[in-house]
Amino acid sequence: MNPFTFDTSDFQFLLDSVGETVMIDNVEQKAIINNAKIGDYEDRYIHTLQPIQRGNLIEYNREHYLVISETVTQRYGKYKALMRHCNYEIDIKEQKVCKIVGHNDFGEPMYECHTTKSISVPAIIDKYAFKVDDPAPIRVPDKQIIVTMQENNKSKFTVNTKFDVMGQTWKVIDVDLTRNGLLILTCELS
Repeated sequence: MNPFTFDTSDFQFLLDSVGETVMIDNVEQKAIINNAKIGDYEDRYIHTLQPIQRGNLIEYNREHYLVISETVTQRYGKYKALMRHCNYEIDIKEQKVCKIVGHNDFGEPMYECHTTKSISVPAIIDKYAFKVDDPAPIRVPDKQIIVTMQENNKSKFTVNTKFDVMGQTWKVIDVDLTRNGLLILTCELS
């Protein structure tokens, strides 16, 4: 017997008894969800036996949440992370995507192109720099917003990309990839 190892059977019993079925990146899983402190955001803690990580998109009670805390190791035999409610959905319009597939006899590149489908991406949009537990968040300049979303193949945003949300057109002026799993965009009115 090792006193430093955790028996997961107690938590498994809790999952079976009071756990709820959620979708984590479109995969059904049992989890225990509880409220975090009351504040400006609807933050909740998620507890699971399966690994979760920053950037996971959680569907809970027909709402989307984004895991915003780093979760590398288990805590007391389970994984625990902080997730925040996605307050907007960004519609990404069809885009023509081309890649070089070879070169012709004259050395000119040959392209293969296809059109992507329009999709809707859940996001957290705010006027404050992304902070989890900072009592004094940093406010961005007027006519700018911070957009935080899951970093994946669907959400390809680069500087100067434009999108519509909140009835206005926004242009990406900075892409922050410093938090693995999250795509953090600074945008201004276009």
